[in-house]
Amino acid sequence: MRWQRRQMLLTITSLREDIEVREKGAPVKLRGGVVIEGFPGAGLASTIASSCLIASLNLSLVGELWSDHFPSLATIMNGQVQAPARIYADLDRKLAVFIGDFVPGRRASHVLARTIIQWARRRECSFVLTSSSIPMEQPTEEHLVVAVGNNSTAEEMIRHGQIQLVDLGAVGGVAGQLLLEGREVGIPVVALLVRAHKGIQDFKSGLKLAEAIMRLVPSAQCDLEAIRGEAERAESNLRQIRNLTEAPDVYR
Repeated sequence: MRWQRRQMLLTITSLREDIEVREKGAPVKLRGGVVIEGFPGAGLASTIASSCLIASLNLSLVGELWSDHFPSLATIMNGQVQAPARIYADLDRKLAVFIGDFVPGRRASHVLARTIIQWARRRECSFVLTSSSIPMEQPTEEHLVVAVGNNSTAEEMIRHGQIQLVDLGAVGGVAGQLLLEGREVGIPVVALLVRAHKGIQDFKSGLKLAEAIMRLVPSAQCDLEAIRGEAERAESNLRQIRNLTEAPDVYR
């Protein structure tokens, strides 16, 4: 029995250390700040919105995420080799963005969400903002954005941002796991959900997400017209990366 308990503890410890955060420079201080998660999921809208914010706000690379749960992939950005999962931040804006160039599989989604929540908690951030696409069977030009919060504080933020609250549904992937992990440790998590249709350009729904993010995060304000071209470029680049790589079954 004692041996079984020890094995269980070793397993839990292993899971918690499955992602290594490699800081670039001094540890980031973001007390009272916001963490945005922008990994791709059913669509590219989340990553497009995050890429636009990173470029428009000129956020700095402050860390990389390494894990055996991630695909064997090196991303080339402006001629530089980078890890496929990265952290960008601006200390003055109290803003950090976690972004990736691949769709996290089931196991990666669990450890990634746990890592983001722990990272935000250690830096005393005020809340975490995530997003996800809602696949639509029929084409839509509306790209309606709705939201869900994991506690009363998160729900009040959504109301203040004048975004419709969801009262029934399900959120999967990293976004869903962030809602649960944040609830367990008392960190407010807001998940933005945007309607998107497969085959329709994701940059339009990405722009809608970026607009919603700005309502919730005052320090993330930027010119929506100016980032329209950035959104189209981001989608083109992300699709090129996706076409060049195909994750093996272990990462799905």
